[in-house]
Parts: sequence; C-alpha cells; structure tokens
Amino acid sequence: MRPVIQRPQLSRVRPSVRRAAHSGVTRSALYRAPLPVVSREEVRTEPELLRASRAPSGATPYVDYGRWLTPEGGIAITYKDVDSRFRYTLRRLILWLSVTGVEAWLLQRHSPVHSLWINLGILLLAAIINWLIVRRPVEVMRTIEIRPDCIIIDGVDLFWRHLMEGGFPSFHANEKGHQVLGGIYGTRYVEYLSVRSFDKHDRTPSVLAAHVQEAMRQLWSWPQ
Repeated sequence: MRPVIQRPQLSRVRPSVRRAAHSGVTRSALYRAPLPVVSREEVRTEPELLRASRAPSGATPYVDYGRWLTPEGGIAITYKDVDSRFRYTLRRLILWLSVTGVEAWLLQRHSPVHSLWINLGILLLAAIINWLIVRRPVEVMRTIEIRPDCIIIDGVDLFWRHLMEGGFPSFHANEKGHQVLGGIYGTRYVEYLSVRSFDKHDRTPSVLAAHVQEAMRQLWSWPQ
C-alpha cells in the first residue's frame, strides 16, 4: 500500500497592494496640455550650440560670422564684407585733400624751417601718411536670408525662387579671387553677392558657400 502524500494548498488570495493616491490628471488631459512657449531669444541653432560647448569661454571660431533661423522659416547668414560704393571713395578723397591742404597751409605760414625743399618733403610725407589712413576699407556686416520661396540680400533686395531659371544659384571665383554667388534670374545673369578673404587664414568664402548651398538644399528640395 502506497503512502499518501499530501500537497500543500496554494492560497488564491491576492496580496494587498497599496496604490498611490490618484493625481487627478487624466490621460486625455495630458494630451490636451499646451506646449511650453519658447521665445525667439531662447531658440539656438546647431552651430551656436556646438560653438558654446566646444569653444573656450569668451572665444569663438566664427569670427565676424553668424547663422540663425528666422521666424519666417528661413536661414539667415551674416558675414563681413567691404563697402566699395563710390560715395566712400569720394569721402576718402575729400578728407585727404582737406587734411593735406591744412598741413600745406601750416607749413607755408608757420613752418620754422625756411627751406622750400624740406617743407615740400615734409608735406609729401604727411600726404602719404594721410592717404594710408583714409584708404582703410569700410567694413560692413552683410546678410543673406534663404527662405522657402525667395532670397533676401541685406534685408532689401528680394529674388524669388520660381524665377531662378536653370537650377539653384552657385558660387564661382571672379577675376579678383572673390567667391561670387550667381545664377540666371529670369532672362538675366545676376550676381547676388560676393565674399572675400581678409587674410590667408580666412576661410569665410568656403564656409559661407557650404552653408548657403546646404540651406538651399534643405528649403528648396521640396515641391512648392
């Protein structure tokens, strides 16, 4: 006769679990919660974040250069250029003539040296120094903004994308070695802007060209 083995009875009573107090926020309320409002000053582009994380305090590798997103959905880029308009050339000439004329009058009337050749030599030296001072280029910050439907230069000149025949504008080097953004606009060839290097280590033209082409590809590769 086999011995009878009694198996223990398993309890079917579930253990009591203490639940956390209900927060009072339903799932639908979570989905309806408004998104936080972010001001324009708090929006930072990727290059700015990289610059803030990698560059030492108070230093930036982007000298006289900036790139940010605009409220209209575009990408704006600023860079340093030289203002070569005629009015600045005329202003240099007038300033040089005025200062040199005053110095010539002083040498003629109040010079302690009575030798004409010495006074002429001093005047020539002063005229050369004056010209070296006034000939310094006028540096300005220019802006190009690429929007989904147009390009805006310096906030004034507007060029529509649908009038740019033959594809996107592209960069090329001109006779002075400057990088020029140009392309066919309507039935004319238009040079939108030019970028120059200020020293042998300045790579602003190549960086700007890459950023402009990337912005065009991102904003204009989709059908309107």
